Order: sequence, then C-alpha cells, then structure tokens
Amino acid sequence: MNTRWILISALAALSWTGAGCKEMECGTGTVERDGACAPANLTVDKAQCGPFTILQGDKCVPMFPPTECDSSTTMADIDPATGVTTCIGTGGGGCSAPLACPNPATGKQTICGQIYNFELATGPMATFAAAGASGSRCSSTPAAEGPCALTIKAYDALAFGANPQTAVPLTVGELYIDDCGRYRITDITLPPGPFIGLGIDDAPNINGPAGVTNTVGVATPKTASMATRDFEAFVVPKSTSDKWTASGGPPISGGIYAQVFRAKHMGFETQAGVQTLRNGNPNTTNDYYFTPAQTTRETILPSATTTGANGTVLITNAAVSENLAYSGAGGIPAECVWETKAGASLANIVFISIFRPVNAVGQTCPL
Repeated sequence: MNTRWILISALAALSWTGAGCKEMECGTGTVERDGACAPANLTVDKAQCGPFTILQGDKCVPMFPPTECDSSTTMADIDPATGVTTCIGTGGGGCSAPLACPNPATGKQTICGQIYNFELATGPMATFAAAGASGSRCSSTPAAEGPCALTIKAYDALAFGANPQTAVPLTVGELYIDDCGRYRITDITLPPGPFIGLGIDDAPNINGPAGVTNTVGVATPKTASMATRDFEAFVVPKSTSDKWTASGGPPISGGIYAQVFRAKHMGFETQAGVQTLRNGNPNTTNDYYFTPAQTTRETILPSATTTGANGTVLITNAAVSENLAYSGAGGIPAECVWETKAGASLANIVFISIFRPVNAVGQTCPL
C-alpha cells in the first residue's frame, strides 16, 4: 500500500478519535449549547425578547436598570397589572394631574380616589373640588368649605355597620386630601372582617350634618399588600338629603342605604330600569326611586318602581346582619346579573354602594 495513503488514513483516524474524546454527553431533555448542557426547549431567539429587553446568554433581561423615583419631588406608582413604575410629582400639578397611589407596606392596604358630590351628575362633572382648585394639599387647619373641610377615617366595615358609635378607626400611615377632592389613605391596618369602610365627614371643628356633608360611608374589599385605586368617595350635603325628604323620600335620621347601578363593569354610566332586590325579592316597602328623567339625585318620585336615568335607589331598614342581601333585577342582558352586596341604613348616615353587572352562571356578560 502506498505509504502516503496509510499516513493520511492514520491521521484521519486520530482526528476522529480526539473529537470523540471531547464530545459532551447531556441528559434526557437537554442539549449541548456553547459547551454546556441546557434545556432542549429553552428559547434563545432574540426575537422572543420583549420591548426594552435584550438577550444575555439564554435569558431576556431589561435593557435599563429599574426605575428609581426622586423621593423629594415624586412618588413611585406601580401598575399592578404590568409592573410598570411611573414617577408622579408630589408638587400639585392641577386637578388633571394623576395622584400617586403607591403600594403599601407588606400586609397593609392603601386606598386612593376622588371625592364626588352625590347630588350632581355621575362622573367627572360631579367632582367635589374647591373653587379655583390647583391641586394643593389641604393643611392641618380645616377650611370652612370644600374638600379641605373634610376628614376621612378607615374602619372595619362590618363593625361600623353594626354600630358606628362604637367602631374604632383603623390605624393608618397618612391621610392626604387636596383642594381638587383627591384623597389617599396609606398603610391601613387590615381589619378582621373582609371589608374596609371609609367614613367621610366634616373635620372635627366643622361638625355635620349642618356643615359640608352628612356622614357618608363606602366600603371596599380588603386586599393585603395592595393599593386600591380610583375608589369613589362622596359627600351628601344636608341640602341634598332635605330635598329627598321634601319630595317624599326617607329622612336622614333613620339612615339611608343608596344603591347606584352602573351600566357596565367599568365607567360611570348609570342604568335605568333596575328594581332593587332584598334576598332575591322586590323590596317594595323600603325603596325610594328618583324622577325617571333626572340625571342628578334631587327629587324622589314615590310612585316609581325602578331606577331612572341616575340609576339610583334609596333604601331604609337595611341591616348589615343580613349579609349579602342586596342586588337588583332588570336593565341588563340575560347573560348578566347584578352584583350582590351587604347594605346598612345607619342613623344620620348615607351609606353608598356601587353595583355593576357580572356574569350570570355559565354565561359571559357582554357589558
């Protein structure tokens, strides 16, 4: 045999043997990648990385460091759905500027929102703000009128509903109210019950109901370590409750539970044609509806049997001990039902609850 061919064959065999010695054996479900065993289904395509991320090795990582807000001029507001941090200024900015609603300390809850005048048309037109409001925070000295004449306290909603006179306010981090009627209550200590109630009333030196408002109550589910945003609070001036009584409605002395039916699962649009239900039955001896075409909440029509344009009904003799007794019927598609909630008629207090359409059993509500 030609000596040259023998040498070439030997070198080729040696080369194959050397490569075989370096080959890596990876376990089931893994493959060799860049000299290491990695999951076979690991995505390494750069196109799979989302916006503002880059590929490092086999992982997509942020292109930029985490957002850090200047604590002296801004407050971090983290969207719970996306995790995006927005730095919102703390120096006023006018009533159209957003109000920061940061997540609370672990195990607590923060509630933020806007105060509205319950008598006026629902939504932004009913915002309760001071004349010439600029977004300035209310001082420790209460004003004679407007949002800065108010205070807001947090309670165990069930304890407050059972006896507001003995209910003890929950410990909070800070109460913020500004002249636009925006508010924020931070780091609320969670109550034993499932709901946090907010009591809106005149500041101590401007006692209601002859002041800015009758005492008003609203409630929201407690959610540990979360911020509840855009939660509506209200004022109900004595002049408003006097209009209700004068037109055939109930007196504030016995307490009023107000149901407001909203047409969709989001937004301010109200729903006409709804009849209040108590434990699944019409509550015809304790219900008071408004004039059908009225978008404000001023005039009761004693003969009305369903909600008018303002979507509202006033209820008397409601008790929190009935549990989830209150709902509604009518005004929405068959695929939808109205939420069911507890109610309370408390002496000299207007307790307000927003009801929205939800899925009927086995159905999908299109609203």
